Amino acid sequence: MRPRFARSQRGAALLMLLMVFGLLGAFFAMRSISINPKHGQVTEANRRLSLAADALIGFAASHTETGPPATRPYLPCPDKTTAVGLGVANDGIEDRNPGTGACVVQEGNLPWVDLGLPATDSWGNRLRYSVTAAFSNSVAGMQLTSLGTLTVNDTAGALVAAAVPLVVISHGPNAWGATSSNGTIVPLPPLANTNERENTDGDAVFVTGAAVDTGGVGGEFDDQTVWLTSATIFARMQQAGKL
Repeated sequence: MRPRFARSQRGAALLMLLMVFGLLGAFFAMRSISINPKHGQVTEANRRLSLAADALIGFAASHTETGPPATRPYLPCPDKTTAVGLGVANDGIEDRNPGTGACVVQEGNLPWVDLGLPATDSWGNRLRYSVTAAFSNSVAGMQLTSLGTLTVNDTAGALVAAAVPLVVISHGPNAWGATSSNGTIVPLPPLANTNERENTDGDAVFVTGAAVDTGGVGGEFDDQTVWLTSATIFARMQQAGKL
């Protein structure tokens, strides 16, 4: 009986030791999050960008163009950020000319209502969404010959992806150039922050990369970027029987 009792004691001691280490691990994990809440927000922003990419694919797979042959999918239009043109600005619903099928703007807010997504990134600002006309026209729909017009570079200026159909951006904790949840435009990045300005200037070139501190090449950079290639979209549409 004594050896069995000794083994029982050793087992209980080992279990207690494991519990202590587990509690210590949980304590340090929670302490790390409380010390650096930004890390949690960055993780959440990345999650929302991933959700956005999936939702855009889902939208295209469930929407077919109005003109013959009525089998071609299309991506949603952006939600415009100003009152100019058809539609309502900053309401989370895509703004489109129903007659031509063309988007009122090719860059604006991600249409979160249409996509069933959270209204903002983890810092309370809208996600920026840019889409190529050949992929978003609801009368023509996309085709296997459709070409994206957007370019993604890294923070050093090297090409990451060309002829991209869509880009979605969170403007990060500094929020420069973002549209806030109440529809106001946050001031643009300083002129020296060339990489972040590239993501707010309305052209077809965007920047992705790891965070860069103030004084780095291209200036401070904390934007987070996601995009989908034509090949990815075409493959998903073919799987859905849409192309």
